[in-house]
Amino acid sequence: MEINSFQHPDFIWTWKSSKRSKRASLWLPYFQKVERLPKGKSDRYCFKFNGGEVTCHLKEIDFLMIYGATGDLPIELLDKLAAYKIPLMIHRRNMPRPYVFFPSIDSDNNDILTSQILYRENQIKRTYIARTLIRERMRGFQNTINISQSDFNKLSSARSIEAIRCIEARTTKRYWASYYKEIGFSGLARRDSKHPVNTALDATSYFMYGVILRWILFHKLSPCHGYLHEPTTYSSLCYDLIEPYRYILEHATSKVIQNLDGDFTDKNITGASIAQLKDDLDEIVYVPSSRMKVARKNLLHGIILALRSYLLNETSRFVIPKEGVKSGGRPMKLSYRLPGAR
Repeated sequence: MEINSFQHPDFIWTWKSSKRSKRASLWLPYFQKVERLPKGKSDRYCFKFNGGEVTCHLKEIDFLMIYGATGDLPIELLDKLAAYKIPLMIHRRNMPRPYVFFPSIDSDNNDILTSQILYRENQIKRTYIARTLIRERMRGFQNTINISQSDFNKLSSARSIEAIRCIEARTTKRYWASYYKEIGFSGLARRDSKHPVNTALDATSYFMYGVILRWILFHKLSPCHGYLHEPTTYSSLCYDLIEPYRYILEHATSKVIQNLDGDFTDKNITGASIAQLKDDLDEIVYVPSSRMKVARKNLLHGIILALRSYLLNETSRFVIPKEGVKSGGRPMKLSYRLPGAR
């Protein structure tokens, strides 16, 4: 199977950045081994997995994820992935966090890394970023549960990361109870990692994680220095920036479950949820903050641009691009343009 036929029913998940892009994300299930073809001269590789194989040049890949790996990865491949600046993520169901290799992070002319760390050390700025992220996450709950103005007021008055996380935890608990009830799984807990529904939610989350990680690295930010998620032992910034958009993957899984008519297995729900998520991310949406129409997937790039603009003091506020409807008033002055804007 070549790069131009990267859609596969056995969980090869690929997703090109744009219609014209020559690079695609490659997500391989139950990896077995990889071989370089022809040996010694080309950067074409054959990736073999349980059920098939994919052959491509590394220049055609922008992100590689291996799920349920059982084979060996040669050091030569890791060197080549670094040379092509391709992040690699390895995950198994029983791993609480995926294992991520990413290329070394260079700085840029604006020294964005220094700004990122300084804002993280500034309690006022850090809590402002965290509040903004959770506010948008809570707005994503509103089609499932009622979020009162009082809830938002409490969030606005929170002045510590701990207080923000407590508000988010209480609201999320109500949300998950309603979400599971709505899809016919009352009593299910999000922490039950063995349930097929949660397996699908995790898989779609890792899919979006990979997209966000790609753009964080591209814009020379550190993926390990987040604002809401405190530890620097994992890619905390990725999990920060996915918060406002979790509703997308949750809606995708919900749609799939409602259409499967009771045929619930890990493979059925997970594969269909990834396919549905890709379709949803390709939909064109209107972004009121910039008065632009973009594919929904470009919001995941846009939030990195928005954070970068705020960290460099190009904008006075952290304005997260969200889909919505047209409204009156003067447009915001932004220092960037959303990718793929129409």
